[in-house]
Amino acid sequence: MTETASLRDYFLLEARHAPRRAPIVAALVGGLGVLGTHALLVRFPARALHFLEQAFDLRGLASVLLINDLMAAYFAPYFVGLAGLLGAIVTAREEGQLEVLLAKPIHARVLLAARVGPILGAAALTGAAIAIATGLSILPHLAPGDMVSAAGALGGGLFLTAFALLLLALLLPLLVRMRDAFHALLVGSLVWLLPLMPTAVMIYRPDVYEGRAALRSAITLPSLVWHDAAAAWIGPLGLILVASLCALFVRIAGHVLERTDTR
Repeated sequence: MTETASLRDYFLLEARHAPRRAPIVAALVGGLGVLGTHALLVRFPARALHFLEQAFDLRGLASVLLINDLMAAYFAPYFVGLAGLLGAIVTAREEGQLEVLLAKPIHARVLLAARVGPILGAAALTGAAIAIATGLSILPHLAPGDMVSAAGALGGGLFLTAFALLLLALLLPLLVRMRDAFHALLVGSLVWLLPLMPTAVMIYRPDVYEGRAALRSAITLPSLVWHDAAAAWIGPLGLILVASLCALFVRIAGHVLERTDTR
């Protein structure tokens, strides 16, 4: 009982020291950014909106707005989480704090779980808040026959939040071995950017996807708009399932940390 209580106290201690301001600010800025984007895009020339519809195979103003909103649901939780992980792991190692922490009578994987868990949780809440804002803000722009819905917008935002959390979890085994926060930031930014490249291809080389509709649906962002009804339930389900995957990769990263020279 004493050991269990000590572990619980340690987890609570790390949770109290986890970053709070950044997730709150990111959620507020993300929500306001969604509203600001709507106010701006509705004033775009019809020709510009038509170009976006053609480039991403969309129909209606609401779908164009949603594409931009989904980027916020992907960007904010990822970089809130990445900033937290860099501070908790890489910067701590860079400044020599990790050795002191690992000198305590506690397993490296337990230490890592206590430090990383609250950060990933805050990132998830940030993304969920922006997804809710997206679902609500799209309502005034919906018209009969639109290819999107408020439920699909919410689900799409939650799906991208789950995807951002998965990328952060996949990064963990690498981050625990890194000693330079700037290099870690570059690697993390590249990991965020790479999944967006297939979507960028739709603008510059749409011919790449000719005759490859299934591939295009599988790897591009507008797929969440095209499959609005599926996004409405896949998003919440994905966010639930990704929690277990995050726990798995935290455990793997803990084993890597135990075998890594922290000097």
